[in-house]
Amino acid sequence: MPISEESRAELEAAGIDVVDRTTHPMVVASSWVTGGKAPLGEKADYRYLHIYPESVLVTPIGNLWSEGGWWHLQDMLLHSANQGHNVSIQEMRDTSPLSSQAIGLMRWQAAMTARDGGVEWLLMVDNDVLLEKDTLLRLLSHDRPVVFPLIADEEQRFPEEVSPLSCPPALEPNQGLIPVRWAAMSCMLFNTRIFNPLDSNVWWGTDYHFGQALNYLGHRIYVDTDTVVRVTQGPTRAASKNYDDFWQGNRAFDNRLKYEERNRRPPPDFNPETDDGWVDKDGCYFAVNHQIAERLNKEGQNN
Repeated sequence: MPISEESRAELEAAGIDVVDRTTHPMVVASSWVTGGKAPLGEKADYRYLHIYPESVLVTPIGNLWSEGGWWHLQDMLLHSANQGHNVSIQEMRDTSPLSSQAIGLMRWQAAMTARDGGVEWLLMVDNDVLLEKDTLLRLLSHDRPVVFPLIADEEQRFPEEVSPLSCPPALEPNQGLIPVRWAAMSCMLFNTRIFNPLDSNVWWGTDYHFGQALNYLGHRIYVDTDTVVRVTQGPTRAASKNYDDFWQGNRAFDNRLKYEERNRRPPPDFNPETDDGWVDKDGCYFAVNHQIAERLNKEGQNN
């Protein structure tokens, strides 16, 4: 949200530096569709966000995006909205200097946010996932409580024997819905009702532990092998690193959190005058339709 000149002056007078740009590391993307309902006004100060049924909340786990991840997500959101779905996004803020320490807390926060917000579906996605336009629509079409897409690891740092992505392993594309014991938790669609009996502890641990918790409550994970998404980095395998490498990686992650620009650039050769969407002065892509994009471009030319 842009800061007014009066507020900026007060903050600067208090000795606080103000950096007003959408790529700043402390900026968290948040977009909640209200469906035309009247604003809450003063009640917004104490009311949690609420959306009507048949809605979808997408919760990126953090905002350290791999190149291309942000605009793949935005294209999927726009495509889903154009198909009549009520879709919102809420990035989960990472508060840990260690690369994996806060993931369980962020996923539990995402689950609570979806449940408190009244949405029916939650799509939880990591920042290294390259979604397709129809990923969400494909997963929703199954109407199953828990559905994962098939993950394609572009990095392939570890062989399948050392770092499988599911059990059973080595799933092949175009085999329909496959029940699994567990699957890599890079991209997951949930019906939020399954969170009612889940304790926060289920989000801490491995993919296997989470699958075991779901199975205990009577839920089975299904992998939609017809819906494939790529990941730019394979699943973290901290146990395979020696002590020095482990802490060097955590120091690098801490520096990324503090100083790295959020990778929210549009796709190559993106033309906001002919494509759906709009790119602001900082190079951030916003999923708006063609008419709004034309208006925003005209306003930018007049300023």
